[in-house]
Amino acid sequence: MNYRYATILAEKSLSTKGTETIPINIQDPISRLEIGRHPTLAYTAMLAALPVGISKIELVDGSDVLHSLNGRENQALCIYDRRVPTMNHGELGHNADLYATFGIDFGRFLYDPELAFDPKQFNNPQLKISHEAVLLSANTVTHGLEVFAHCFDERAVSPIGFLMSKEHKSYSLGAAAAYEYTDLPTDFPIRQLLVRPHLTQVGPKNIMDTIKLSEDNDKRIPIDCGLEAYIRRMKGEWSIIQEVFNDYRETNGIYYKYITPTDHMTAISGMGIGSSDATSWVEDYTKGGYVQWRAGGTQMMVAVAHGYLPHHTIQFPFGRQDQIDDWYDVTRVNSLRLRLLSKAAGSGGDVGIILQQLRRY
Repeated sequence: MNYRYATILAEKSLSTKGTETIPINIQDPISRLEIGRHPTLAYTAMLAALPVGISKIELVDGSDVLHSLNGRENQALCIYDRRVPTMNHGELGHNADLYATFGIDFGRFLYDPELAFDPKQFNNPQLKISHEAVLLSANTVTHGLEVFAHCFDERAVSPIGFLMSKEHKSYSLGAAAAYEYTDLPTDFPIRQLLVRPHLTQVGPKNIMDTIKLSEDNDKRIPIDCGLEAYIRRMKGEWSIIQEVFNDYRETNGIYYKYITPTDHMTAISGMGIGSSDATSWVEDYTKGGYVQWRAGGTQMMVAVAHGYLPHHTIQFPFGRQDQIDDWYDVTRVNSLRLRLLSKAAGSGGDVGIILQQLRRY
């Protein structure tokens, strides 16, 4: 076989909170690391979307950080890169079989021969996964973790480097609209920039107003636009997110769930158990991944959500994403500054700035 699907960590039951450190003992080049989290949701209400239970995914070589994102950032990047509809298996009922997938993609696509992680280039690579079960639900204490690697086997490759993805900065938003300035690194070419303005039950365009990217004190301005208009235009480029989820309830009431799309969501529901009507609806398209539904009695609700902006994340791709030499070569500029203008409605929220860079060997 040209390729091999290797188990790095067989499913392991985790404590409520901690960090799992997993050595990368494979010697063959790795195209993708795949991480699966398997939690059990209790009847208590969801507090956030499925990937929130993974607070950080890091790949390190000693003090050298090669990948560092939280669970929601990681899933959002994978969705944009792979153009897949979701990364979650959404059985959101009591004791149901939940599953959230995460990935570290070292290439432009699976088994990219030019970009892959070559363990021989490093001294002691380790995968560190920080987790906290109760971030998903107050009574979620049972959850498992497993890790796999998509490796090159009999096919010989000589990768020139790999894609390095990290959260460059995170900050909190104040009560008033304000500018935030961030100096971006110029050591490696940038393939894409992701901005994640997050506030529970608020859509991204209601949190962040404008974005500006400036080279050398405005000598060149690659980006300068309003975010709402940009999001509307990019719907001709992005793939729509589609996520199937369900819930089962034995009593009357209003229940809510958190899902991946956070912009212009549509939820369609059906009833499978019970004689009373159950209705599922999105309260408002600015609710940021929040779905509310009503059970008229013993009810099974099954729904499909459609929308954009996975986990509040907005993508800014640079150049043709399949052409390595077409990415944003920031190594030729002296300074690169990002300016974000928040909206007052985002008070109490937070913003993450994520970079995906080309790191050559």
